[in-house]
Amino acid sequence: MANVMKRNGRRAPGAASVGLLALVLAGCQGAHVANPLTSTLGGSEPDTQVAFWHELAERKVTSNDDAFHGLLLFLDGKDDSKDYAGRVAALKATHILPKWFDKPADDAVTRGTLSIAVAKILKIRGGVMMTLTGGVDGRYTTRELVDQGLFPSSSPNQTFSGAEFVGIIGKMEDYQRGGEENVPFGLQRVGKE
Repeated sequence: MANVMKRNGRRAPGAASVGLLALVLAGCQGAHVANPLTSTLGGSEPDTQVAFWHELAERKVTSNDDAFHGLLLFLDGKDDSKDYAGRVAALKATHILPKWFDKPADDAVTRGTLSIAVAKILKIRGGVMMTLTGGVDGRYTTRELVDQGLFPSSSPNQTFSGAEFVGIIGKMEDYQRGGEENVPFGLQRVGKE
């Protein structure tokens, strides 16, 4: 049977090879969120904010739109933006998002993108490489936030579930209230004296 599949003296790719290639190519595409919560829960009213956080915690993936709405709620207690473009503009105006950011609303927010925003919001300066890159390289800001205990060990290309994103917002609040001693046990920086 194997000889039947030969072409030009070579064996034709098997189903396993074709399947593996399909998985690799599919893995190169970013995750998308079909219906960001901001389409129905993008307001700033207290009841809407509670519903937003509750429903976001149940989501498997956090979109850029939902993440940026959450960041504006964290910063100002409200989000006056009418849409995603307004949220991006508001975060760029305060230098929380780098000026080159151009990802769509329904893309899953990456840890690298969020780490840049979190480091700016919390005024985390980081180490030499983060300083040299101006705090706009997600690789170095992610590493710094992992070291600070604000992010779980991860790569800048990974995404966040809704529950993970809500947890990051909680850690940001704890950090602002008193720094590292308020970050949950087990996530403090090891070896700090």
